[in-house]
Amino acid sequence: MPLDLFCSDSDKNSLNIGDLVEASIRLPKGNSHEVSILKRIKYPKNYIFAVYFHDQTEAKLALFSNKGFKPLSVLPLKSGETIDQKFGYFASGKPSKYSKKFKIHDFHIFGSIHYPSSYSKIAAIEWNLRQFFPRKILNEARKLFENYKIAKNEYQIAKPFITIDPADAKDLDDAIFIEADNSKNNPGGIILFVGIADVSFFVKPNSIIDKEALKRGNSTYFPDKVIPMLPEDLSNNLCSLKENSPKKVVVVKMQLDHRGYKIKHEFIRGIITVKKNYSYENFEVYLSDCKTKKKYSLYKRAFNVLKQSPHLKNRLNLNMSEKKISISSEGYPTKLFEKKSLRSNELIEMMMILANLCVSQTLSQSITKYISRYHETPDKHDLKNLDIFMSTNDLAIIREKQVTSNLFNELLKNCKYPEKKKLLSDAVLRILPKAKYSDAETGHFGLNLPLYCHFTSPIRRYADLSVHRSLAFVLKWKTDVLDFRENHKAICQIVNESEKKSVGAERESSDRYSALFMSKYIDDYFDGVVSGSSRFCIFIKLKKFPIEGVLLKKYLDFKRNKKKFSFYFGKSKTRDTGLSIGDDVRVKLVSALPYNGSITFSL
Repeated sequence: MPLDLFCSDSDKNSLNIGDLVEASIRLPKGNSHEVSILKRIKYPKNYIFAVYFHDQTEAKLALFSNKGFKPLSVLPLKSGETIDQKFGYFASGKPSKYSKKFKIHDFHIFGSIHYPSSYSKIAAIEWNLRQFFPRKILNEARKLFENYKIAKNEYQIAKPFITIDPADAKDLDDAIFIEADNSKNNPGGIILFVGIADVSFFVKPNSIIDKEALKRGNSTYFPDKVIPMLPEDLSNNLCSLKENSPKKVVVVKMQLDHRGYKIKHEFIRGIITVKKNYSYENFEVYLSDCKTKKKYSLYKRAFNVLKQSPHLKNRLNLNMSEKKISISSEGYPTKLFEKKSLRSNELIEMMMILANLCVSQTLSQSITKYISRYHETPDKHDLKNLDIFMSTNDLAIIREKQVTSNLFNELLKNCKYPEKKKLLSDAVLRILPKAKYSDAETGHFGLNLPLYCHFTSPIRRYADLSVHRSLAFVLKWKTDVLDFRENHKAICQIVNESEKKSVGAERESSDRYSALFMSKYIDDYFDGVVSGSSRFCIFIKLKKFPIEGVLLKKYLDFKRNKKKFSFYFGKSKTRDTGLSIGDDVRVKLVSALPYNGSITFSL
């Protein structure tokens, strides 16, 4: 019978929900148990992470993957109804001679799939994310927060900085300020100031907070919560650039001419006080065509200058909309929509790219090692797959030697049909290699830059924190040479893996919330677009919601030709519908399973 016990020794090996431990339990003279954790142990191979479904006659263990894995038939547990539709680790044995069903020998339950808050927890356990900070790290962060006082001799950068972030953001990494360049030799020029939270001042190499941050690699953002890289006393308080609060920053000052060409840049370390925190939506009005809004008019002119900048105009621009899920106070998804990129988003994006470029240029001119961000050219085999899509949709095929980020921009620009343009963006995105971190200087295909690094988000990315340390070392802001001993190759391996884990966990959590949202529309019909295919199904994107689901083989039979996909529906293969990628189709929602994020349609 499951028994919940409280253990005060919560710091042992940074334990997370889902960890298996060896513990010592004592029962003193009182009624309460004393529990001590001895060590964390690995789960044996016969333990599987799954959800238990109970019935009087049969039971099953369902995996959380939506890749079509069939549930495992098991013998029902005694009093199994008490853990029906609850998830955790289950130890299953081989089937007996008299039954083909497996037997559950042991289990550890972590929650119920009926609670939406479980979806992020499931993703975190699956991807082995570090969900909690040890108490000693929380105490150290609290001590840094409470004891920091601004020194009288610290340089004050007296500019009215602002921040522009998502409305719900708490970890504000970056602030900006723009002013006209009054130099006689630069008519129409502008000066950009990008202030980045000076996290490296507080988080020292090899400190306990630093070691924990490296293990996490980055913050992970779920629809309902954030697993931060740094404790909240640092990420949301001490380092976050909140308005009317003096903060320590590293400022990149950039001088641009009227065409957006960077003339020079410099770095300043000091204190800023942000005048105002804006959301992207709130600041958008100042960049719109509304003539009555004269406030921040220089920011609007700077936006137009940056749009034509030779450093920025050839970067890959797929115009992808971000999927957003609104969560109620009870934790349920209330709205599912595509958040289109605003001018305010693009202004911040362009200024951050330029700031990162300045840092990489400065570091490349020194002998100091640093972590670069590299992005490879698409593989030739992937380009052939894209050409199949292009020819199917009567679009010009791509020659391998022609491939540049700007070429893809031109393809999208020349695509006249909005629905096919979206599918083309998706198709290009699918063939792009994943950007990674490297200890060698390499180029960035997507940004069309010969070298690049990440510097602008040190609160939520360890790579950026490392780059801050490299820059401080090069600019001689650090006096202790022995303080800088980072193994950049090892760091790259860790942060590349942690980024992969976070992206996977975020995607799966989003899929589960999306399936929960759609579950109230079972048997409803929707208009959609054929977005792709596999051996056993085709993929349908809905027009009403940013949802992609599948038509399974049992609802659909199809065959594939070289140039076109032809689909046959039903058991009879006599009627050729002639559907191909990009075609409209009306589908019925058959199932939406929140626990694994799968959404299935029929015709």
